Amino acid sequence: MNDLNVLLDRAAGPATAPVDARADLARGHRALSRTRRRRGAVGLVGVAAAGAMGIGVTRALEPGSSLAADSSPTLQKVTGISFLAQPFEAGPYTFDQTPVGWEVQGAYPQGVTIAPVGFPDQEPASFVGKLVIMFDGNPPFGEKIDHDGRTFWVSNGEDNVATIMTRTRRDEPRGMVLIQYPTDAGWTRETMLQFLSGVHVGPDAEKGIG
Repeated sequence: MNDLNVLLDRAAGPATAPVDARADLARGHRALSRTRRRRGAVGLVGVAAAGAMGIGVTRALEPGSSLAADSSPTLQKVTGISFLAQPFEAGPYTFDQTPVGWEVQGAYPQGVTIAPVGFPDQEPASFVGKLVIMFDGNPPFGEKIDHDGRTFWVSNGEDNVATIMTRTRRDEPRGMVLIQYPTDAGWTRETMLQFLSGVHVGPDAEKGIG
């Protein structure tokens, strides 16, 4: 199955069993130990959905989890990461571009987990080697930079993990939207700024606890 042609081919409802947040954080957030980002991730882990959704389809499987129809999507190549110039939705979050070769593992009010297609760890609440998009209420931290008319904060952690964050737009719920990402998986500051710039926070998003 070609990941460029399949998006959200599997979808599951929210997990009904409680998630062992401590065990997941021990695995997924050693790199962000003793930081505000780890505290925010506790709330995200506690509500992580156990559904897996593939990226790349041009059809909607259900309301609220879809890509805009486009029979001939355009590829944009940027330093090791290619993007489909095609939006998709994951829970209350909308993305302007689709990263080729990556798929949504879980979407929930507090955030989204995106992993490489076929990634061995299929647990949405485990973050190592994955993109984690979060809606957060904590103050920004890190190096302050400007990009595309907005201010971003960049923080480089241990174990090839970095975080970039920016304030939500005026028409979105007030807070910070941020991405934690692996720097050894083809993502750079430039590609991540491009991707984060295209993240839209919907009215049903909820801030993580922290």
